[in-house]
Amino acid sequence: MDFKYAKRNRRLDLWIIVTLLFTFSFGLNFIISRLDTQLDLSAGKKFSLSRESMALLNRMEQPVDIVITIPENSRMPKIMQRFMHDLELLLDAFERADTPYPIRVHRVDVYAPRKNKDILDKYKISKPNLLIAAAQKNGNRILFRYKEENGVNPYNSSQAFRSAESLARQAIWEAGFYSDWKEVKNGILEPGKFRGEETLLKSILELAIPSKNRKVIYFTRGHGEASPEDLDPRLGNSVLRGLIEDRNIGVSTLDLGTIERMPDDSIALIISGPKSFFQDKEIAMIRNFINQDKGCLLVALDPVEEIALTDRPAFGLRPLLKEWGLRCHDMLIYDPKRENFDLFSGSYFLRTYQRETPHPLVKNLMNEGFSILADRCRPVEIDPSLDSAFINHELIFSSRESWALSSWTERNIPPEKNPLLDLAGPVPVVSLSVPNPSKAAQTGLASAGKMIVLGSSSILSNEKLRSGAGNQALARNIIYWMDQNDGMLDVPPRILQSYSITMSDEQFDLVFYYFASIPAVVLFLGVFVSWLRKEL
Repeated sequence: MDFKYAKRNRRLDLWIIVTLLFTFSFGLNFIISRLDTQLDLSAGKKFSLSRESMALLNRMEQPVDIVITIPENSRMPKIMQRFMHDLELLLDAFERADTPYPIRVHRVDVYAPRKNKDILDKYKISKPNLLIAAAQKNGNRILFRYKEENGVNPYNSSQAFRSAESLARQAIWEAGFYSDWKEVKNGILEPGKFRGEETLLKSILELAIPSKNRKVIYFTRGHGEASPEDLDPRLGNSVLRGLIEDRNIGVSTLDLGTIERMPDDSIALIISGPKSFFQDKEIAMIRNFINQDKGCLLVALDPVEEIALTDRPAFGLRPLLKEWGLRCHDMLIYDPKRENFDLFSGSYFLRTYQRETPHPLVKNLMNEGFSILADRCRPVEIDPSLDSAFINHELIFSSRESWALSSWTERNIPPEKNPLLDLAGPVPVVSLSVPNPSKAAQTGLASAGKMIVLGSSSILSNEKLRSGAGNQALARNIIYWMDQNDGMLDVPPRILQSYSITMSDEQFDLVFYYFASIPAVVLFLGVFVSWLRKEL
């Protein structure tokens, strides 16, 4: 054998193998680049739309276009660069979503109109730095407007100087694409969570579903109730309003004393923390709404002084609640254990859920281990003495160590338990009632709706909905339950997380050099070893 040719053939085989590997890698990358598919392997599917969003998008009745006229460049403020990055990932997920009608994303340059003439003429768009959602039948709406400014004129004494970064941060804050803003060094506010999915979803549904088909949930007013317009952390329900509107349901207020019947578009009525009595006419209207019009009623009552409500307990709603098999005593739940209270806010933890087979409304909360935050609570229990035509469920309870105090305004603190008058724990705080299908025809309740009663209006307050994941999940499930969308109760809540890395240009270059040096060293060592073997 001629070893000279054998050595040459081995080298030829080696170069053929290298060429084949290079060709295979190049071809594989080319094929993958042509495939329009995406696989999200991240924890919690953070780069995909949630199951809740997909279920809502299935209600679309026409296509929607998302038009971006914001030119990307490296000179943008850092907060804008972060926003555009998060937005691109989200829009890609919307565009790939399997929906009845497509969601198309258009990135256009208004300064080069010939390239995107069709979409610009279709929606009459002529200005840059806009994020627009549009539908052919319902027009368009501006979701975000970025004013490309280099700060305020420093020589104008009538205005305080503000940088472009500050102005961009304000525009993003006002658009509502981020939440949980917290102050960091130098007094700068940084966003904690990106809530673009909820913001875009709300606009898409409003455009894709005609307004005439939109349902409305009404809040009562005129009795000192919490308002859906109120931004107050402890007394307002503006966060609850946002949760309702995010699911394409309208929100309005209603004074029952000034109308003869409920509006035709109403699906539910919310009574949140009243301070005065409901009149007989108002109660009769509520009764007709839930007994004959398939309406839903949510009542959230706080503990009050019994002396003021001797004649009309539960603000005059007790007879109506009793008809539906529920009792809401004017009592106060007392818990002697400090472990059941939050150390900083003083909020009370409601951790005990319905026993045996949990109701779908709280099943996910129980599986995820969520707690419900509340302030002072009163009991809401099933009336065992009534052979009701309704099916009742006690959903959420106080702790086993707690009990409900009767005549609580006259008791000493700490109180002593009265086994005859007090209600032993765990005490139900949230209960619901629905018509019994087997008795509906006999009792004339075939068109009856639903009722849910909360023993504390603070459960749905702005403060508790912002700080308690369990409160927000409960509110979301109640909205779906009232909207007759029970299938959504099986969708587990997703806790969104946001991660960001802030680096200067010098730090970025340093990281690049660190990562680039590793393959360079490996390459150098490979060449050196190859040369060394030849020498030996």
